[in-house]
Amino acid sequence: MQNKNLYFISRNYLRLNCGGSIARTDIEMVMERLGCKNIGLKRTFHHNSITHAIRNSLGAMRALSQLKKGDVLILQYPMKLYFKLLCDTARKRGAKVINIVHDLDSFSPKITVEQEIDLLNRCDILLTHNHMMRKWLQDQGCKVKMIDYEIMDYLHGTSGAPHQPSSRKYSIFFVGNASCTLNNYLYQLAEVMPDTDIYLYGTNPATQFTERLPNLHPMGFVKDTEIIARHQGDFGVSWYGSSLDDGVGKGIYMNYNNPHKVSLYLRCNAPVIVWNKAGRAEFIEKEGIGISVDSLRELNARFARISTEDYEKMTENVMRVNQRLAAGYYLENALAQALAYLEKNNPSE
Repeated sequence: MQNKNLYFISRNYLRLNCGGSIARTDIEMVMERLGCKNIGLKRTFHHNSITHAIRNSLGAMRALSQLKKGDVLILQYPMKLYFKLLCDTARKRGAKVINIVHDLDSFSPKITVEQEIDLLNRCDILLTHNHMMRKWLQDQGCKVKMIDYEIMDYLHGTSGAPHQPSSRKYSIFFVGNASCTLNNYLYQLAEVMPDTDIYLYGTNPATQFTERLPNLHPMGFVKDTEIIARHQGDFGVSWYGSSLDDGVGKGIYMNYNNPHKVSLYLRCNAPVIVWNKAGRAEFIEKEGIGISVDSLRELNARFARISTEDYEKMTENVMRVNQRLAAGYYLENALAQALAYLEKNNPSE
């Protein structure tokens, strides 16, 4: 995919939010490997919010001064500043814009649906998470070409060997904020599955439950690279909220989103548990890398039907996807489709 006209704008990040930059920096690394050139400023991390804002502004201005006809500019969305200006300027100069969607701001109070669709319609191609996000955007009036990249790559970290349970008594692990407020389902699950060990990697475990439920194991905050290299638990769980029966809780947006956490679990060489109505379920089922359930109350019965050979087959599939995630395969594949579409529809440029 070597092309001298492929460009992106590297962003700088606040240290206090550097965890949220993992996906974006991985994407920049993949683009650099593919021969894309950064026409912003060098990627940096700062503690100072003023320095952060100034450098991002200077990077956008530097990019605007270089765009010309025939160029392809790859952006990552949301982009707090200059997104509209960059898209409009690029297209006025005869350049094309590919936009990699991380999140949709209209599901929060930040922006209305109409405002977001107006922004996204200024691009030429959107790389969306999955078929459900793509359909939702189409239903809201998004007119541009959309391509699903299915799952976000996860470049850093060295994976340990898959777990090999000595029996069919499978265990679960969770990475993230383990507070009752955000993920109360974890504690309900521990109660309905008292014989299943649940390992909590992250902050704010609810001690009132962990002290009386011996199958809950708070592991504290552990770096993602360490979790990837070694962790406890046979299945990673991607579920949200306080309900065992609704995998997105009150956050309907999680129907359409592919959490980066799923990629982390797969880099652990662990199969994933997801809600069967969420957008990410289609990919998990298609690749045979986990199980999708209507309710977590089904897990005891589902685990009972998973033989040792079934689990080994799942982990073989996970290892294949893991290698792709570490290599940036999914972004590379989506970008190749996007560039082929641009070439087919603009052959003279």
